[in-house]
Amino acid sequence: MDRDAPHPRQNRTNDYPAPCAACGEVVAAGAGVLVGLRPKGWAVYHPEHVREPGPPPRHDHPGWHRRGLTAFDLAATGHRHSVDRILAVSVRRADGTARDWLVDPGPGPLAVDPGKRHGITVERARAEGVPAAPALDELAELLAGSLAAGEPLVVWYAPYVLTMLEAELARHGLRPLGARVPYGLAPVCDPLVLDRHADPYRSGGRALETVTAWYGVPHERPGDAASDAAATLALAQSLGARYPALARLSPPALHNEQIIWNAAAHGRHEPEPWPVAPVEPLPWQAHGT
Repeated sequence: MDRDAPHPRQNRTNDYPAPCAACGEVVAAGAGVLVGLRPKGWAVYHPEHVREPGPPPRHDHPGWHRRGLTAFDLAATGHRHSVDRILAVSVRRADGTARDWLVDPGPGPLAVDPGKRHGITVERARAEGVPAAPALDELAELLAGSLAAGEPLVVWYAPYVLTMLEAELARHGLRPLGARVPYGLAPVCDPLVLDRHADPYRSGGRALETVTAWYGVPHERPGDAASDAAATLALAQSLGARYPALARLSPPALHNEQIIWNAAAHGRHEPEPWPVAPVEPLPWQAHGT
């Protein structure tokens, strides 16, 4: 990882003379700024040369981020993967191709959680969407084809998105995505896990729109499945370009490392099911206040 990036520890004055990390000129004791580095250590700067915190620069190295990638996201009635229903799904590929589905969730007293920002109502999805079963089956076949070819499936917060998809496939009596791929649901690339591992000490939130802003990735309509999928794809490519240690991993190794990193990010010593949790579709329940 980039050991020269500023650490969010508080800066302080240098007690001893040292060369400026920016220009190389000696900074007299007490005249410079001591900046904490990640993961540890300090560097001295002239006050006018202190860098603003930011991500490491992009590099031109090979890696999975420069090959075939398929990103997927969805819009649902809420966040409960066993209960809520999918209203829209979007796929974005590194070769520029894209697919979008507006999904009719079927009958019943369904409602969208007020906290969801995708703007799709149940009424619109029923009026304009395609039936859920054929749409989700087509989506699963498309994703399975990419996985079978060894292309990483890029999913932001994969345990939620992929578990939601598997629950809906089970609800409609369709084969799980993991059962459609010879070696199971892999390789998956979750930029949330990668960012937490690559830059664990960065302050601020880790929502998709926050992380894309940090790395300078365009994200026009947060909450919209198509915009989220496009941003997630570009973010994965940006992370691979900025962190050579991530890029040099093969897709299978990247997948396996994320299982460990995800557990570590949540303070767990033993890996848990990732990128999909055990799921059982449940009957609809209204959202709480």
